[in-house]
Amino acid sequence: MPIRELNDGDDLRLNEVFADATTPAGHMARSLFRPSSDSPLIRSVIAEVVPDVPVGAAAIAESPLHPYRAWVHVEVAAEEQGHGQGRELFEAVCAETRGTALEGLDLRARVQAGSAGEGFAQALGFTPLTTTRVIKVPAGALPPAGGGRAEDLEIVATGSVKLTKAFLAWYTAVNRDDAVGPLTIGQVNNAFLSEAAGAHGAALLGGAAGTAEAGGLSAFAVSYAREADETTGVLPSAGEPGAGAANGTAVVDQVDEEPPTELILGSMFETRDDAAETGGEDFAAAVADAELLLARLSVDADVVIEVTSGMSVVSALADRLLEAGTATELYRYETLSGPPADMS
Repeated sequence: MPIRELNDGDDLRLNEVFADATTPAGHMARSLFRPSSDSPLIRSVIAEVVPDVPVGAAAIAESPLHPYRAWVHVEVAAEEQGHGQGRELFEAVCAETRGTALEGLDLRARVQAGSAGEGFAQALGFTPLTTTRVIKVPAGALPPAGGGRAEDLEIVATGSVKLTKAFLAWYTAVNRDDAVGPLTIGQVNNAFLSEAAGAHGAALLGGAAGTAEAGGLSAFAVSYAREADETTGVLPSAGEPGAGAANGTAVVDQVDEEPPTELILGSMFETRDDAAETGGEDFAAAVADAELLLARLSVDADVVIEVTSGMSVVSALADRLLEAGTATELYRYETLSGPPADMS
């Protein structure tokens, strides 16, 4: 099967042969299909049965926030799947990484749970790394509680030093399975808390479940602005999905007339060494604080949050809300990890 480097305009031809992506992550992964470059570092190839009639493509791209693995995306037109083209594309794009900083890096791929893409990745030797759920909480589903703890709630600017330091500690902790590189306060602000990242507002909640390192901060939330007439919104992800878009973002589809408030919700308990111990009073208090903050921020608007398996507190809260029927799971993704193909 003829395979060549991907050129300008090939992305448009690919859109003509691929079925519409069924998930936001699918849309984002396809944005990797662009010409190879050194900044950002990306290598991409395309397969054609005849000139200008592509059947699939593959790309490997650097992951600035998580530099110990590179993102990979391989896709073949539905009618051509099952004939080995995907593996050929994967091996070809791995060969293109020779002599670059991508060579030899472990890879990661994000796929819809239970999809053909997950099966393909597993067939290549990829294994589960993290699970991501995108859930929606309707307005007013969680009436504010907590004994009127108004004194514990603080509305801050997204550029707040306290928030930025807390976000850095939390982001590093919840990505233990996919380690982040050394990050500065400025990098965290640019990637997640700046106007360019879409950060719109932030709230901090103190409490008994707070950590001393965070000055008694128990939970925080960051909201992200979007235009009312948009059909998709952008939510910086706690897992830096391999979208190739600026700052590592995840798109959340939205068809309601009024778009939801998009939040990153974090618990500082998740920065503790014992964050995986879910049976103690401190953990229960942390879940209660996260729920209180979410309730206060979802009184008047639907809320969408992204929850990864590295977020022990917010995962427990999401489980409870889903079981109670007060939240709906919109999407579930699996991030899989594997070594590069044998390029010898």
